[in-house]
Amino acid sequence: MTVVRAFTYLFSDQRWLNKLTAMAVFVLLLPFPIIGLVSLCVLLGYLARIIHNISAGSELPLPEWDHIGENISKGIPVLLAISVYHVPLLLAAALLAVFRGSIALGMAASLDSIAPIVLLLYSLVAWSLWMLGLVRYAETWESECFYQFEQALRTLQHNVSLALGWLVSALIANALLLALLPVFLLGAFLLIPVHGYLAGVYARQLRAVRQAERREQSADPAAFVHSRSAEVVV
Repeated sequence: MTVVRAFTYLFSDQRWLNKLTAMAVFVLLLPFPIIGLVSLCVLLGYLARIIHNISAGSELPLPEWDHIGENISKGIPVLLAISVYHVPLLLAAALLAVFRGSIALGMAASLDSIAPIVLLLYSLVAWSLWMLGLVRYAETWESECFYQFEQALRTLQHNVSLALGWLVSALIANALLLALLPVFLLGAFLLIPVHGYLAGVYARQLRAVRQAERREQSADPAAFVHSRSAEVVV
């Protein structure tokens, strides 16, 4: 139901066509040098604003396009974080390519079978941590949220079911968007609002967990500390 809602919620906005058209313009500018980089920052900033609105329960989650500069300033930290999270992946791929040519044929075959699994696992963990940073960033607008790795790992550990729910929904949404891609690039135009909705719901769920923990802590601090200690031991 969450995935279906991600594709339909924007139509409740009377100005959805205007907003989607403006978004499509920036998507079409992505292949061009420099302009495409600026457009990417605009779209990532718009994505963060959608997450913020949905997490806050806004009736009209799609922001207006009257603050392009704000979208750029909010999108730059998101783009930088994506680059940082992908550096280890790119380095690992480069090292594998270098070492593959200097090792025995049998070892190269084993490396070819193991490397994709390792890279895939890293990608899943990295994107999960990046998403936690993004939803926190959309709440506080502090770029440091992307790099609080220890806190993000704890949050991921304590909210595995929510993280898996978001990840499965995102994968299903990507499959549907890919299927819609040949239809006048519809899949590309819907990418930002669809994933903005899924991330916004994820952010709302995480905030509800934090609020429940605070209520539990204020009601019985000793019991709360004991329960969290037990989780760490387990």
